[in-house]
Amino acid sequence: MFFASCNNRSISKKVNLLDTVSFEKLSKISCEYLKKQQAYCQEKYKIGKYERWDYDQSTGKLIFSDKGVQKGIIDYEEVGSVSLTSNTWLWAWDNSSIEESVKLQIATVRSFGIKRGFTRLYNAEWSADIVDGWDMAAISAYILKAKGVYRVPSNDNKLFSFMLFKKITVVDSLPKKKSQL
Repeated sequence: MFFASCNNRSISKKVNLLDTVSFEKLSKISCEYLKKQQAYCQEKYKIGKYERWDYDQSTGKLIFSDKGVQKGIIDYEEVGSVSLTSNTWLWAWDNSSIEESVKLQIATVRSFGIKRGFTRLYNAEWSADIVDGWDMAAISAYILKAKGVYRVPSNDNKLFSFMLFKKITVVDSLPKKKSQL
């Protein structure tokens, strides 16, 4: 037998990576995770290639379309936003303009931040730029195992919201041709 005499007691308690990782390492792992997820979403669902997107907080849906035809529907979770006017990050869980139904799971990231002492994950608002926004979105995606992230700009490109993809549905909303008898 090969390694039959190994001490099996050492595996009695499994250590979770998230319980020991530094913030810098978490950021790196999360960014790698998100890059893979984003590449997959672009390849499989063509996210980012559609001419139009719309979202509705009341339904929690982010809808992509071309020429008025829906192509994909994403159930989303708000992460937070970066303001280029005030140069700040604001977590969705502390933003009163975001409906509760699209910010339920993001509180898990805050709880994790409190547990680990990662102030950027539990302080509601802090000095930030767009890179910080992507970093918070990546960390949130990693912790919540999201399928991807979409960055939504405001009309004046001064405010950017970050949304996690929870569920992606491909839509074929073209009318079916009637078969001939």
